[in-house]
Parts: sequence; C-alpha cells; structure tokens
Amino acid sequence: MVEHYYQGNISKERYDRQLSIPGWGFEAQRRIAASRVGIAGAGGLGSPAALYLAAAGIGALVICDSHTVDISNLNRQILYSSADVGMEKTGLARERLRELNPEVEVERFQGRLKDDNIDEIFADCDLILDCLDNLESRQMLNRYCWRTEKPLLHAGIREFYGELLLVDPPDTPCLACFLPESEKKKEGPPPVSGPVAGVLGSMQAVEALKFLGKIAPTGSMGRLLLVDLASMSMDSVLISRRHGCPVCSPDSDIITGD
Repeated sequence: MVEHYYQGNISKERYDRQLSIPGWGFEAQRRIAASRVGIAGAGGLGSPAALYLAAAGIGALVICDSHTVDISNLNRQILYSSADVGMEKTGLARERLRELNPEVEVERFQGRLKDDNIDEIFADCDLILDCLDNLESRQMLNRYCWRTEKPLLHAGIREFYGELLLVDPPDTPCLACFLPESEKKKEGPPPVSGPVAGVLGSMQAVEALKFLGKIAPTGSMGRLLLVDLASMSMDSVLISRRHGCPVCSPDSDIITGD
C-alpha cells in the first residue's frame, strides 16, 4: 500500500460520528483522506461501496464501468434512478458522489476494463474493489493486482448469498486460488435480491476503511467470508494457496516475469 499523508483539514462536524469510534480518530481519518480507491464496476456492489466510501471521506475514487443504466439495474444499483435509463453510469456516479461529499475526488473511466488500459486506470490506487459480475474480468483484475502488489477486495453475489475476500499480495493467496480460471461460466446475469448487493457492497466499504485507516483487523484478509442472507448466517473459510496456481504460485509467469 502506498503511504500518503493528508495535508488538508478534517471536518469534525461531517465525520464526528465515526471519529469518536475507538481506534478511529483524526490519524485514521487522515489516512482515509489520503487514500485512492479503484472501483471496478459501478453496479449493485459498486453503488453502495462508492456511496459509503465517499460519505466516510475517502480521498479519491476511481470508477470504471462500460455500461449505461438499464431499467433492470434499478432493483439494486442505488446510485441511479428511473430518469437515468440510457445514461452512462460513471458520469452519473461521479455527479451523485460529488453531491454527497464535495471533498472527495472522483475520476471516471467509461469503458471496458482491458489488459491494455487497466494500469492507466488504476495505477495510483491504494486498494481496488472487485465489484464486477463476470469471471473473465475478475481474473484479469486479480492478475493485475498480483503483478503490481495492489490489495484487491473481492465481493460476489447471487440470489440471497454473497462472498467477500481481501487479497493482499504477496502475503495472501489470490482470487484464482479458490476461483480457477477454468471454472465454467454461468450463462446470463445471476439472479440477485437488491438488498444482498447493498449488504455486500457495504461490507466492502467497511473492510476498505478498516484496512486503509489501519483502524481494526480486516476479517476478510485471506479468509473467504460467506454470507447467507436467506438464513441470516455468516461463515468464513481460510483460503490456502493452490498448488500450481497460474497467478500466485512461486513458479507462475506473473511471479517470474516470463
């Protein structure tokens, strides 16, 4: 993680309710205000994650998405309204987040995340949130974060279920260790309850703030959190580095640079 130090003024009035949390305070808030977070996907997960990070005073958000708003998005993508159908998500997201907190810098990249533009988009980020909905893009983001040693906070949702994992290269296993690239892709968008996206995106924001502010241990560091909102239960599984993982094993092309 890149170490910055915030030189501006912290608004005690705006952040009073979080500054009083034990372990938070002004030093943690300065670290948060000096942090730059990339959000890959401005949809069901990216919407609540971005809103809560902006509300908490993150220094900068870099939002990447290739889509326009569709009416089918509106059961879960709370950054947008019915009047926004057909408009670019990243432009709307920037506008709404700046309205929520003008102290936050918001950059937008409207377009598909690719191997040849990912570094341009996320090069200066201290943490990247995986708010994507397809395996191919997730794996590309995982490879990029491992190669550049950028922390990656993954979340996934389906129906009433969700998962969360923080990958911190080179200390933890990577996303491909439990989600192999060879896994068959499910056809079509996954069914999902809107509030499930809200819960998991909010959890991403909580873990991001704890990690960047050095406020408290992150429960998802190398540990897959499994959230079952049908039964209102949560479990966790320690992820081990997969032997022969093409991304993070010692002899992988990404590690050796071949």
